[in-house]
Amino acid sequence: MKEIITESESSAYKLPRKLSTIVATLKLESLTHVPDLMTRIRILESVAVVAQKDRVARFFDGDANLKVSIKYMPESSDILSGINLLCEKIKHLPGVKNIIVHEYNKRKITIKGKRLVI
Repeated sequence: MKEIITESESSAYKLPRKLSTIVATLKLESLTHVPDLMTRIRILESVAVVAQKDRVARFFDGDANLKVSIKYMPESSDILSGINLLCEKIKHLPGVKNIIVHEYNKRKITIKGKRLVI
């Protein structure tokens, strides 16, 4: 009986899945304030850490590219569906046009040889 109690107590302190990391480029509208957007990403469910990987690239029309690293807990064990769920949440934030995912856990990710655009 004591073994069962200690086993269930120790599992209560562990995460159900390992955290995953993606590196993505967010295409932003011209009036998007980057610090506010990163805060909005940080407060999304399942997101642990958001870090800016590079400077914000602004274009003549005002749009911008923001390269970020996002550490999160996937909602499913399937890699692609976990990435899609997270990216859909980010895409619904104000100012985000689309998302290009470059890496998943430090490995390049493509679908049939083409980059993953959401």
